[in-house]
Amino acid sequence: MKDKHLANYHSHTYLCGHAGGSPIDYVKEALKHNFKEIGISEHAPMANLRNKNSRLHEYNYQTYHELLDEAKSFAKLNNINFYKGLEIEYFPHITVYEKYLKDLDYLILGQHYIIKNNKYKSSFGLSSLEDIIIYRDTVIKGLETGYFNMLCHPDLCFFNIKNPTDEQYEALRPIVKKAKELNIPLELNANGIRRAYLEDKVDISGYNNFRYPRTKFFEIVAEEGASVIISSDAHNVEALNDFSILESYKFAEKLNLKVINKLNMNYYK
Repeated sequence: MKDKHLANYHSHTYLCGHAGGSPIDYVKEALKHNFKEIGISEHAPMANLRNKNSRLHEYNYQTYHELLDEAKSFAKLNNINFYKGLEIEYFPHITVYEKYLKDLDYLILGQHYIIKNNKYKSSFGLSSLEDIIIYRDTVIKGLETGYFNMLCHPDLCFFNIKNPTDEQYEALRPIVKKAKELNIPLELNANGIRRAYLEDKVDISGYNNFRYPRTKFFEIVAEEGASVIISSDAHNVEALNDFSILESYKFAEKLNLKVINKLNMNYYK
């Protein structure tokens, strides 16, 4: 199935502070793998969230666009489609989304925080059913806005929960139903597999040792018939189409997931 992997829309650059490479570097790597298109989606500037080594700073926003323009020109010369994007969280009280969509081709929803008791809580540290429900409700509201054409790592909320309960898994079923209803693909995030191998040092062949993607969650995705898109979530150029992409396709094939290979860039419009 990996031979059908001819595009990627979730990649990060040195500008976020925890990744490497520039947009044009990713285009050059994409050409090596015969990609038809590529999108760069840096972590968006968000005034309400901390910026230290986690996202693009507002003062680098123009630099980001200049680098994207450079990469787009190079991509055009080499007959590969290039798209400008951002990965961003959704909060009802934030109004930057339409501004960013005027500047870019797409936004992807990566909900790294929830608001609980009027405080921001990282999705990497959720622990209770209440947390999962807040995460779910926030994501659903985000999907309903029409701003986003992909839901990144939808099961990231289980990162800190070693053995989620059936009730916690079922709490996310409405996300899957909503994504299917709105024709928004759920991301099968290869970086979760990459991190399991490189950071957690676990056996990835059983497909049950990942903090994300979680097998039980994607069994729900398969049951509901929602679309899945495999992407690298690359934080360095070499990760654009590495071993974790192949393992992601094996994971999808094992669960009989409905995999799509191209992201709709006209969703919001």
